[in-house]
Amino acid sequence: MKSLTINNRYGEKLAAYLFTPQEEPRYIMVVCHGFRGGKENGGKIFTFAEKLKKLGLGVMAFDFSGSGQSEGDFLNASLSRQAEDLRQVIDHLDAEFSVPIILLGRSFGGSTVLAGGSGDQRIAGYVLWSTPINLEQTFAGMLPDKYSQLKCGEIITIRDEAGEFGLHPDLIRDFSLHDMDSYLQQMGPRPVLVVHATDDEVVEPRNALYMQERLEKCSLTMVDGAGHRFLDKITHREDITLEWLINTFDLEA
Repeated sequence: MKSLTINNRYGEKLAAYLFTPQEEPRYIMVVCHGFRGGKENGGKIFTFAEKLKKLGLGVMAFDFSGSGQSEGDFLNASLSRQAEDLRQVIDHLDAEFSVPIILLGRSFGGSTVLAGGSGDQRIAGYVLWSTPINLEQTFAGMLPDKYSQLKCGEIITIRDEAGEFGLHPDLIRDFSLHDMDSYLQQMGPRPVLVVHATDDEVVEPRNALYMQERLEKCSLTMVDGAGHRFLDKITHREDITLEWLINTFDLEA
């Protein structure tokens, strides 16, 4: 594993991990974390990356600006800014490896994959874990007591298990700049794996069904009893993803 930084368009350094197999990688998978998450995904990225390396994949996991060890202020977080960060990471990998890229996003990271990579022909395939398409509905559900304040233009403060953080109203104003249907259409015939829990309490399962109906080449797996975080079914989600990668890209297990 190699630790590195990649400059985004604002000159902020994005912290990243790069995992590479012994042989030249056939593909590079870029992993995009969820809202308030980080590239380590609670330490799970290390074991998952090892599994991917055995298939001949390189793996890049990075922190969006203002998250984890990256520079920037989380207060400025938005889908547009995260999409820009992702495009900088794609450009970096394309220049270094010149191999096809597979994008994986979890939750809001999946929304970022759509916004930042759907029209990029360097992308060979997509993996979307627990991804929201209806962003306004999802965030209104996440922030039931605060969303109206954001709508009124107020900066709000929230506390979670990781500490206190602020959200700027530009976060939700930015949603209107993104046509999710257009992003799905731009993915064209490239393969997409959607994995979602039937009991997801944060991102309603109908988001996954919506994508399946509109994507040309979508493999959908709905998992019972996993919740939004797949806490007891992390390995199951990884196994679904690994099997799809092997079958879709003709990889050797």
